[in-house]
Amino acid sequence: MVALFAAEGAEARALGEALGLEQAVKSPKPTHRGIFADHEVVLIEAGVGKVAAASAVTYAQARFEPKIAIWAGVAGALNPKLHALDVLIAHDAVQWDVDITAFGRKPGELASGERFVEADAELSTQLYRAALALNLPVHWGRIASGDRFLADPNEAQRLREVFAADAVEMEGAAALWTAGRLGVPMALVRAISDGAGDEATVNFQEFLEVASRRLGELLARFLRDSF
Repeated sequence: MVALFAAEGAEARALGEALGLEQAVKSPKPTHRGIFADHEVVLIEAGVGKVAAASAVTYAQARFEPKIAIWAGVAGALNPKLHALDVLIAHDAVQWDVDITAFGRKPGELASGERFVEADAELSTQLYRAALALNLPVHWGRIASGDRFLADPNEAQRLREVFAADAVEMEGAAALWTAGRLGVPMALVRAISDGAGDEATVNFQEFLEVASRRLGELLARFLRDSF
């Protein structure tokens, strides 16, 4: 079983269409299930934010017991070398702007501390190879997860300098942390929504669908080529 996660409905729909997942599953979260490239796949629309991410990964493990998991979605660029629709595969993520108590504080660790969470190296490498095979513009990087997207260029620059972050989104660190605690290998892949310091696209919903179709193509290639 392969578990796929997306926060937004448009992302989940595009991924489901790319993989031909038509069977709806009765679930507290919008969920589809099917077979693609001889792999049983479940796709869960998780919702936005760290709490939604953690609960979705926990639910998937309890009900489906996936062997691997992939979180797909979009992220805003902090690294000026990244451009809209580039693919970023995270080697790790950092939760940067909130109390990390929910992430399980270590002895002596402050509640305001930051936590770096690694993605599964083997899965991430397989995704990277699939992106190269499709001639997609693909990069390795660090995701900064926060409770809000960054709107202040000065704050974005500070975040990049402090954490060496390449992009920012809202779920990655919590998803990776939860998957790690549950023993589920997880990779985190993002399509870049805008370049560092650039204005966001006017029609974000339309962009979200285009970016998600690109990610769907990538996941389809990954499932055909991997394992």
